[in-house]
Amino acid sequence: MECHQTDIEKPTKDLTIALKSEVLGEAFFRSAYYSMLLLNRRHKAKMLWHLEAQTKTRILEYFEINSIEIPKLRWAVARGSVLGVFCLVAPWYVVLKVILKETEYYQEVFRRLEEQAIKQDKELFGYIVAHEAAIRRFVSIELVGGNNSLDPIEALLNN
Repeated sequence: MECHQTDIEKPTKDLTIALKSEVLGEAFFRSAYYSMLLLNRRHKAKMLWHLEAQTKTRILEYFEINSIEIPKLRWAVARGSVLGVFCLVAPWYVVLKVILKETEYYQEVFRRLEEQAIKQDKELFGYIVAHEAAIRRFVSIELVGGNNSLDPIEALLNN
């Protein structure tokens, strides 16, 4: 990744949303992992947790390389952690529907970032869009009871 800005700058609203969504998602899936009783769902939560962490790391690297101020993230961590416990009591399909709804909003933000990105940043923002699409694909497969729901997640984790 190259540096494209010379002064420490405040992140754009969409860039802040992107970072906070990954922090929230990481906390949510980590909390869900520790809250889940069924081993197969724990494994799925763990894979999603790792994907969120990987994406968060890439965004933080972008912030650092471009000398962009990192916003406060405590509320995103707290909110994600609390919402993850919801997985203990909610039916699986409800959890999936909530994830699907959340990813719909974030997908729009990520697409905007990709569209507005300069050429050197297209790869990062394309990855972020693919990341959200992979989560949406995971949920879609899970909702119909498919066995290969982790395939899109694993493809990005191995990338």
